[in-house]
Amino acid sequence: MDLESIDFFIKVAEARSLSHAARLHRLPKSSLSHKVRALEDRLGVALFVREGRDLMLTDAGHEFLGHAHRIQASCDSAEAAIMAMRQDIAGTLTIGSTGEFGTSFTSELLFAFRQRFPQVRVEVVFLSPGYIYAPDRPQAFDGIFSWGEPSQVDYVARRLTGAAFGLYASPDYVARRGLPAKPDALHDHHGVAFRRPTGLQSWHLASGAEAVDVLPEVACTANDYWMIKYFAVAGEGIAYLPDFFTEIECATGHLLPVLPDWRSPEVPVNLLYPRRRHVSRKFAAFQSFCIDFYKNRAAHYVPRYCVEVVSSYPPPPRLKGENDNAENLGR
Repeated sequence: MDLESIDFFIKVAEARSLSHAARLHRLPKSSLSHKVRALEDRLGVALFVREGRDLMLTDAGHEFLGHAHRIQASCDSAEAAIMAMRQDIAGTLTIGSTGEFGTSFTSELLFAFRQRFPQVRVEVVFLSPGYIYAPDRPQAFDGIFSWGEPSQVDYVARRLTGAAFGLYASPDYVARRGLPAKPDALHDHHGVAFRRPTGLQSWHLASGAEAVDVLPEVACTANDYWMIKYFAVAGEGIAYLPDFFTEIECATGHLLPVLPDWRSPEVPVNLLYPRRRHVSRKFAAFQSFCIDFYKNRAAHYVPRYCVEVVSSYPPPPRLKGENDNAENLGR
């Protein structure tokens, strides 16, 4: 049986769509369709049925999915076992990541892990939190980085680190508007706010026994923290961001802490993984590396994401004849 067909079948089953699976895994949609159709022809049954825009598993598809996962795991275990004979840690790790900071947060750790274990291939898929908590989703990940308190009992949660939010603004904004002396003064400032599906994210701040929940007049909103940070660096207003997400911009002087004594409650970051009897050597090494990485993150020299300097450029030169056209339009 074609192992690639089994792999493609699992990808389509997880995504419930050929188009979604193709985008998620950067594969040609035609290849996915061909492999799944060939697998159905070999088995003599339909594995999927279309319901609206989704491809849902048939009863035969559900039955085969369990076997497909075991086949895939067995192949990976066989590869890891052979590598173990050579005292190597190798194979493929499929890692999911939730949360808006996955790109900057996860990429550093995975890059450092690959430097330590170059024979381990890493596949990363960014997920919405609802994906892993849906009861009918197959558990196809070795581990998942998750922000916040875990609520899924089917997963083991290992706390890696925590992150607290604070307020940040550019030197240009501070030069124009000044620094607030206390949280009440934030109402005289402009904010750059993150938009959640349920509304704007409030700024939860605490200092000692005092705590406030505030949101100033909003100049810009976005549902992407990279854009929030960009607008903050560009001087549009004060932004509510985690410390690790702004450390490079603060070190280079493109952002300044605002009310540094006022921080949010810490948000835990966990590594989730399915409960399993056998833990592969590669995942055991990965789990140990993750815990060590965040205990001593500064010791790992890795490339880090940051917002490039936001500069004001002069307007582009007018094209020949443009002035004449403008004058004619104004008459």
